[in-house]
Amino acid sequence: MQSYAKSATYRFVLCLHSRTKIGDTDWKDNMRTMVSRLGTLGVGLTLAFIANSSPTEASSITIQNVTVTSTIGNDVRTWCMVGCVFNNTAGPLWAAFANTVVNSPSSGGTQALVLTQNPTATVPGFNFDTSEHVFNDNSAVSCGQAGGGLPSCVMSLNILTNLFGLVSVPLPTANALNNFNLDPSGGTHQEARNWETSVLNVPGGLHVWVAYADDAHQGACADTVGQIPSNCLPDNPWLGSPNTIFAGQAINDPGNGCLRDNASCFDAGAIRIELNDTPTTTVPEPASMMLLTTGLAGLMARRRSRARKER
Repeated sequence: MQSYAKSATYRFVLCLHSRTKIGDTDWKDNMRTMVSRLGTLGVGLTLAFIANSSPTEASSITIQNVTVTSTIGNDVRTWCMVGCVFNNTAGPLWAAFANTVVNSPSSGGTQALVLTQNPTATVPGFNFDTSEHVFNDNSAVSCGQAGGGLPSCVMSLNILTNLFGLVSVPLPTANALNNFNLDPSGGTHQEARNWETSVLNVPGGLHVWVAYADDAHQGACADTVGQIPSNCLPDNPWLGSPNTIFAGQAINDPGNGCLRDNASCFDAGAIRIELNDTPTTTVPEPASMMLLTTGLAGLMARRRSRARKER
């Protein structure tokens, strides 16, 4: 390509030289004209490269931390990867998953990170039951238990990455994590919710959903839409899905926590994090750009020549 560009430039200069007169004045005028035309050619090439350059594509990101917070009045409980402490069934549930790398769809490999209940030595049990708020005195209340959405559990979700910094995910006031502030409590109320409309979807950036896994309560499964309706769990990606890192595990507590008498079960919010591909533009071949800009420069030179003759 480089030799072709040089030969095209050489032919352009030779064409100008063939029209140059022998006289000193004419030679100087033509040299100035040639320099001007070459300058026009350079500007055209620069503009073409700038206009058609492809944006940098984020092929992967590192999820450094995820923080989920539930607030009722002045009482706050926080779940995280790093940076929070044990606080009434909340705490650093996903410490082992800090700095997880997630790739864009076109890059292959790990495509999704899913976070849900993940019993640890310091935070055991159904430790991501986000529709239940546990206070400092260890009393608990369901989000919306009193009816009409009271008490209201205010949820916030923040994701720290190496490329985008701290991203605050705009959760609706009523969302799957707080059971839409409509949880009446009790052993039959079903909280299951599928991955539905994403809560964050940025081209070239994060794509985030929230859901709820509930195969513990006795009522009919509430997730009536999705790839597998009424299975009480979010559909793919979930435990066992390909290209997925699943940060969580079920609880073995049949007849007690698992009220449907399952051998093991979930009663927990769920977060799904992915990375979108960056939209890209087609970059023309250098030879095509050289022909285009050379032609434009020739047209401009011809117009200038006509204008001088008319004067």
